[in-house]
Amino acid sequence: MLQVLNLSHNELTGSIPSSFRDMNSLLAIDLSYNELEGPLPDSHFFKNASVEWFIHNGGLCGERKGLPSCSPSPLNGGGKGVPIIFWRRKRSKQKEANVSHNDAFFLWNYDKRDAYKEILEATENFSSRYCIGTGGYGSVYKVTLQKGKTFAVKKIQAPEDEGSNIHEQLFRHEIEALTRTRHRNIMKLYGYCSTSQHRFLVYEYMEKGSLLSILNTEDHAIELNWIKRLNVIKQIAYALSYMHHDCSPPIVHRDITSSNILLDLEFRACVSDFGIAKLLKHDSSNWTTLAGTHGYVAPELAFTMRVTELCDVYSFGVVAFEVLVGIHPGDYITTLSSTRIMDNALLEKILDHRLPHPTIEVLTEILAVIKIIQPCLDVNPLGRPTMQYISQELSKLNMPYIP
Repeated sequence: MLQVLNLSHNELTGSIPSSFRDMNSLLAIDLSYNELEGPLPDSHFFKNASVEWFIHNGGLCGERKGLPSCSPSPLNGGGKGVPIIFWRRKRSKQKEANVSHNDAFFLWNYDKRDAYKEILEATENFSSRYCIGTGGYGSVYKVTLQKGKTFAVKKIQAPEDEGSNIHEQLFRHEIEALTRTRHRNIMKLYGYCSTSQHRFLVYEYMEKGSLLSILNTEDHAIELNWIKRLNVIKQIAYALSYMHHDCSPPIVHRDITSSNILLDLEFRACVSDFGIAKLLKHDSSNWTTLAGTHGYVAPELAFTMRVTELCDVYSFGVVAFEVLVGIHPGDYITTLSSTRIMDNALLEKILDHRLPHPTIEVLTEILAVIKIIQPCLDVNPLGRPTMQYISQELSKLNMPYIP
């Protein structure tokens, strides 16, 4: 009589029992994000089931579009063999790379064995030549695969203390957060790998890089004109409103900074780096260790350690003013949060001097945005608006839309 069964995200191994084909009342079954292998049960329900119910598994197959065929492989004679890939690097001897059904590897629309091999070959086993950025717990590489698709691959560095599991927690947190979100202003996760040799995450490639790097480079900062900057602020707000109010349980990012906002060729802003994100459970206190980046962390976290959505609101306020000022506001944050910025003299002082003075129309929009984001910097978290309110107010403004 069972109609809906959800076993996703359970690290299940082995195959789906063939007896599942006799579950005649099933309307939906979600087996995604496990380590299952083998054929789907032979029934009309499974043949017509949504492929989304089976993604992110090690080796499921069947007569279903989006899944590989279960036909015997010449590599293993039709049995359950372990696929092994061999490759060589120039001027060095390389160990064989194994991607077995026990390893966690997934890359959307790619065979896992081929993709694993291509990523390692394309980066010459993660050579520094292909590194485009380094963060707190890994380095990011630009990778172009044979299909012509370019990705950003974040390789997780092994912790110095082998007894520490902090890097594993960050790795899992990022996967868990990004697989639960679908929003145009949140970084897309296309795949991940966790083997005995490598752990990495595969994201969409954002050509313009981080907001911080753009603001720190004069030519790029000038290209990011007033209209684009106002749209970046709006898009960050949309992403955070989605995380706080449209995800269940809500997701608090906890590390909103200009270095974690990435832009593509059309200056679309995406929130990234969810390693320390926290899934809020409203029936618990959500106490935590202090995490985040100095200068962006909400002041109450220094003494309460209690994480709420309003912590992200404060960080958003800092980033929003950073976009307008051109640099981190620093000690000026207190002034920005308490002063009525409504006269041209003060605006002339705080706005990024590298850009031409805004027109009257754009200046009106800037003042409207400042009025909305100022309360975000309130020292008292209860004095801050929600991201839902902020995004709604920003959406009412008449800023030209940049697709």
